[in-house]
Amino acid sequence: MIGREAAPASFSNLDRWRSADPVLLLVTLLLSAYGIFAVYVAGTSDREAYAVNQSIGFAVGLAGAIPLALIDYRFWQRLVKPIYLCVLLMLLAVLVVGVAAGGAQRWIDVGPVQVQPSEFAKLMMVIVLAGYFAGRAVGDAGVFVRSLGVVGAPALLVFLQPDLGTALVFGAVFVVMAYVGGARLWQLGALGAAGALAAALALRFRLLEEYQIARLTAFLDPESAGEIGYQVTQSKLAIGSGGLTGKGLDATTLANLGFLPEDHTDFIFANLAERVGFAGSFLLLLLFFLLIWRILHIATISRDRFGVLISVGVATIFLFHVFVNVGMTMGIMPVTGIPLPFISYGRSSLVVSVLSLGLLQSVAMRSRAEVAKHPKP
Repeated sequence: MIGREAAPASFSNLDRWRSADPVLLLVTLLLSAYGIFAVYVAGTSDREAYAVNQSIGFAVGLAGAIPLALIDYRFWQRLVKPIYLCVLLMLLAVLVVGVAAGGAQRWIDVGPVQVQPSEFAKLMMVIVLAGYFAGRAVGDAGVFVRSLGVVGAPALLVFLQPDLGTALVFGAVFVVMAYVGGARLWQLGALGAAGALAAALALRFRLLEEYQIARLTAFLDPESAGEIGYQVTQSKLAIGSGGLTGKGLDATTLANLGFLPEDHTDFIFANLAERVGFAGSFLLLLLFFLLIWRILHIATISRDRFGVLISVGVATIFLFHVFVNVGMTMGIMPVTGIPLPFISYGRSSLVVSVLSLGLLQSVAMRSRAEVAKHPKP
């Protein structure tokens, strides 16, 4: 059950940092370092450029995460409507003036760099949904239906880019946050049935692009799925050939021979697994386990619904990304193009991941300080 509301506590910056979650901070730094290492070894002639760009992404994320941690997270609850409007405007801008690449229009040029607004929209929608659910009875049918509209509009805009993977992330975040917020099982069951029906109709009437259908079904029969199936097959071969300890960082691999497409983005886990083997891959998955466990721990100590829901929403994003990305490289999940947090090359994704954990530190700081001052009975 979500804890009762608590009044904001006032304390100094030094007290805030003393109340920060050291495990979450350490895991954040380790995953960020692992990601820079991963894009470096994944590259060939451009490995230095990949590593530098990833490092810049981490630095930008950290520069935003520090003030985000110092600001009381409950401040954002008062700005839910402007944040939601910003999400819609960003995603609409992508459709109007966005940059297209690889058959999708997902980026906006901001000066010399390209930004992917949908990555920022995920974190912003966690705040929006947390604010919406925190003050309402989610089990009420009217509230539940209206909340579907709240998440449905940005999810549709993302789907139109087209970016099916990120749209699915919106859906997963909504379901988990609604459940934690008090939605009834029959409501979520009806939503699941409606989603399954919509997916069946989309396949039946070819509402999805051919390559999207191929991505969703390739793991069922890779041999007959064309290029997408080829990616899955080569990914499984790369993971298997890594063995227990891997081939080494400078060894000849399927990736640098050109047999593993998207080797530094969507399929970077397979590239990495071939080089560092089961041992290195297990270490990475262990870090992700510690990350999600610590985020859920913060949810358990939060004294207000808003903090609990933010923590659960961010945990869902990371868990969904890791499960789907690693699963697709192993051929057990659809190929949706979802990046592996901290590891896949991409500055927008890394910036948002670090910002997310800065926001969670704000929840941890305030919650720990309030627990110390007013222990639960």
